Amino acid sequence: MTPRPKQPRATNHESRAAGPARIAIEILKLFEEAFIVGGAVRDAVLKRPVKDLDLAVRDSPDFDAKVKKLASRLKASVFILDEEHRVYRLALRSADAPRASGTAPEQKERGLQLDISPFQGKDLLEDLLRRDFTVNAMALPLAPGFSPIRDKKTGLFMLPAVKTTDLIDPAAGLKDLKSGTIRLVTPKALTEDPLRLLRAFRFSSGLGFKIAPATLKLIKIHSALITRSAPERIHDELLMILASPAAAARVKELYKSGLLTAILPELEAQRSCAEVYYGKGGVLKHTFAVIERLDHLFADPGAYLPDWRKFGEFLAEKEILKLAALLHDVAKPPCARMIKGRLRFFGHEEHGALMAARILERLRFSRDHVKLLTRTIGSHLRPGNLASNDAISDRAVFRFFRNMGEYTIPLLLLCWADHSSYITLAQLRSLKTRMKEKPFAIPKGGLPRDGIKKTLRFLQVLNSLFRTYVAKNIKAKTARLITGHDVMKILAMKPGPEVGGVLEKVSLRQFEGRIKTRRQALEYLKSFGKDKG
Repeated sequence: MTPRPKQPRATNHESRAAGPARIAIEILKLFEEAFIVGGAVRDAVLKRPVKDLDLAVRDSPDFDAKVKKLASRLKASVFILDEEHRVYRLALRSADAPRASGTAPEQKERGLQLDISPFQGKDLLEDLLRRDFTVNAMALPLAPGFSPIRDKKTGLFMLPAVKTTDLIDPAAGLKDLKSGTIRLVTPKALTEDPLRLLRAFRFSSGLGFKIAPATLKLIKIHSALITRSAPERIHDELLMILASPAAAARVKELYKSGLLTAILPELEAQRSCAEVYYGKGGVLKHTFAVIERLDHLFADPGAYLPDWRKFGEFLAEKEILKLAALLHDVAKPPCARMIKGRLRFFGHEEHGALMAARILERLRFSRDHVKLLTRTIGSHLRPGNLASNDAISDRAVFRFFRNMGEYTIPLLLLCWADHSSYITLAQLRSLKTRMKEKPFAIPKGGLPRDGIKKTLRFLQVLNSLFRTYVAKNIKAKTARLITGHDVMKILAMKPGPEVGGVLEKVSLRQFEGRIKTRRQALEYLKSFGKDKG
């Protein structure tokens, strides 16, 4: 398939939107017969909600005109989704749709989305046998009484109960649905569209299915073909895989299949790097363990993080944080050096940020995501450096929060996973209570290089940083109350680093709660000659 074009602005219709019950009636008036195909059929059999419907109809000279007429009758916006295969998307509005949280009363969630196309081949059978996996190669005749039911809470639709006797199933997809198997319809499906190499793992993770051994073997053979796919499509599939609650297991499978390093060749060197330190699998083994710890944390954040709901918005894009985990040590192999008999990786965090930026730009990630990931990767040693100091001053904590800004919580989450990966899950669970205590004092001999004691100290410091972030309302406390212009005017100073030093002192007092308003900050400036803070 060709890369998906940008969606044009939808056309608004003033008249009332069509209800679900009218959809099938209007379609059948124009096309006489139509078939629900693909993922909607699969999800209907599994009794899962659907976001949209794929419809296949018989081709005709006036197919395009009929689609536009259908859109008009259903009061839907319409645009071409795939010119090569003549796939149209109809975005329906729905008068009974619930509003999303926080939207104005007149704003409604969209109705059902329809993707409609002529048979890809001479008939429906050929169309189905050209699809990717057997579980997606079933069809259901559209009946006049067909009417999806909207869930009022989620806004998603449930399709009516499916009678298996009504299914058109030439590739035995129903059998694979029942056994939980992802199986290719035909081997050439991978060469026709190499993105299917990744889609196999995406469906496996999303559905909790296993990939058939023969299909997995073919994926390994053809893994190098993935680079022929558009970077935007690889980007989307990779994030959907990382969104899985068991992302670590899926990423390991991607590696075994050859796909992970076909997409991210920079990771291959990790496998043999630092095996003396991490064991067989080297840095790559550690990378997988960090993703696994994020999976574990996100399954029950309240078990480990204080007041986590107060920064819960940072957990909305779990897949982005797992991508940070995947790339956080990407530069350890090129930075590895033996220094006085000890393997060290000096500068790997800064160098890793640069490598990550190139990778993310190659895969067409947004500027915001590139900045988020490079800031967290480039700073992921900072909390550990704080934890290595016996006394952690308010000034040091304030500077940490000030420098990291909006990236503070993502960084702390990555570091939590990084440090907790050095002990077993059983040990981690046993520390749930102790890690929430005040950080214990570092003994005179210092912390050990590794082990449960060092990990506990680091996790206690991280939890302390989480608590401070919430308790001191860091978003507000790190927003400056005054400007450099205020400092220069009141203290008759010239531009220079001294102005920044004064601002830092004011901000530190604000962080400590000694200054709360702009007026108090200005009063402090006026008395600055008497009290240097």
